[in-house]
Amino acid sequence: MAAGITPGRSALPTELQDLVSSLASGDEPGFAVGIYSAGELITVATAGCAIPEHDVPVTERTVFDIASMSKHLTSACMLLLVDDGSIDLDEDIRVKLPELALGQPVTLRQCLTHSAGLRDYLSLCEATGVPVLGISEARAMDVITGLRDTDFPPGTAFCYSNTGYLLAAALVRRITGASLAQFASERVFGPLGMTATRFRDDVGVLVPHLAGGYEAATGKDGQTTFRRYDVTETAVGDGGCVTSLADLAAWHRFMASGAVLGTQIRDGLFAGQVLGADWSGYGLGLAAIDVAGEAAWWHSGSWAGYRTAVIYLPGLATGVSVLANRNDKYASYIAAAAANALVTGTDVRAHYAAAIGIPAPLEAARSAAAQVAGLWHAPALDLYVEFQARDGQIVAPDQDAEQAFCLGTDGRWHGIGTASGGTFTRQGDLLTAGWGLSAGLEDTFVRAASGSAAGSDPGLPSGLFLNEELTVYANTQGNGSGAEITIGLASPRKLVPAGPGAWRAAAGGALTVRAADNGSGLLISVPGAHHLAFGGVPDDRDVPIPRGLRTAR
Repeated sequence: MAAGITPGRSALPTELQDLVSSLASGDEPGFAVGIYSAGELITVATAGCAIPEHDVPVTERTVFDIASMSKHLTSACMLLLVDDGSIDLDEDIRVKLPELALGQPVTLRQCLTHSAGLRDYLSLCEATGVPVLGISEARAMDVITGLRDTDFPPGTAFCYSNTGYLLAAALVRRITGASLAQFASERVFGPLGMTATRFRDDVGVLVPHLAGGYEAATGKDGQTTFRRYDVTETAVGDGGCVTSLADLAAWHRFMASGAVLGTQIRDGLFAGQVLGADWSGYGLGLAAIDVAGEAAWWHSGSWAGYRTAVIYLPGLATGVSVLANRNDKYASYIAAAAANALVTGTDVRAHYAAAIGIPAPLEAARSAAAQVAGLWHAPALDLYVEFQARDGQIVAPDQDAEQAFCLGTDGRWHGIGTASGGTFTRQGDLLTAGWGLSAGLEDTFVRAASGSAAGSDPGLPSGLFLNEELTVYANTQGNGSGAEITIGLASPRKLVPAGPGAWRAAAGGALTVRAADNGSGLLISVPGAHHLAFGGVPDDRDVPIPRGLRTAR
């Protein structure tokens, strides 16, 4: 077994507990933070409640939904199937899942490294009105199987997508006849002795010590209140695993030494995808980062009312896990602060303060906010964001919930509250959006002029349009301030001009509608799915009842 390290200073457990206690009062949803050395849980810091309404405190045995932190556990299951000889990571996934309509080969490795160009099924559901609440693997596959196009040629770029991991779960079922939850229980969690860990593909089954999920809302008085926001989805693979700090000790032991499952499985998780001459920095469900000069692997989780993070330091056989049942603090910043303190022997609280952004002077922030205010466009995504300047902050008012960012002394705009974890950095007419701890998770926006080109824009194409991949209709009508679009069973969205031939959603999340080059259709982009093609439906065409959902004519 790898030797591991102990904290650089004996004061670290006290400092970590002080930090966590400052982030959650005793009657709020809270946090559980664990530091592991060679797979032993050597430091625990907890604060807040697992179930605030019943005054149930968070402990090291409290179980949390870890959301996308589940992805590298799913990848471990796939590597076990590779070890069995049942699958090949570089085989076209259509060989085992022939129902997929993809027009070109996509490998399982590309699915697991987010380099397949697959459109995100959760984004597609939200855009078209397919309910995400309670979605099952079968219903998600119904959305995915008709997709023919990808956002980019597979293997040429990186774009985070949950779809590849949903396909991994479907692949387990197709090959073994068992669900991912069953397979992981028998081949991973059982052998490791992780008795509290499972993929929760039936939310009706009782989970001992499970923390409820909570979303935060800050009122005009500055006070934060919470509402229950639990996971209802039964599709797993991209997320859906539940576990505790205590149970994760066995997983950290495996990640430190390859114990039980084998070093070939552990090392396989660290195998990044090569994109042309570049390495994407993303392995199988883990992203490569640097912690004070020490090579590390990281992943976060964010779903419903849960936020989680894990960092592994393979060279030191050491790791950090952060589990939270609230969505207003970014768990990865806590994990990074603890990891940096371990490596450098310095104050964990100072590292956390730097991560969330040390506020710049108010007058400087006001001046900078005025320069950022306005409309920005990400050409690669074909999505827009508009900022308003409000007393030294930049605020995106057209989101489902406003997102606010404060200027830090590092020159970056840091998200606060539920926007925590996101950053924006302005350099002239470029605005770089970052997320998380990995420098590779960035998008570039350029300054955009609001509104259509006067006198030259033909206006929003009106009528009924069909996307044949999703078998879903879009209905557009009106122009100017009266323009709107209805996609599938989603609620109608008001549109505002965003430039010649382009419109964006006025509220309710990012969405761009663009007239197709041939003038007879639409290209619709949402986060995670870009340039979805909708063709025009002639008035005299017999409109079929589609496989999916559509609006009435």
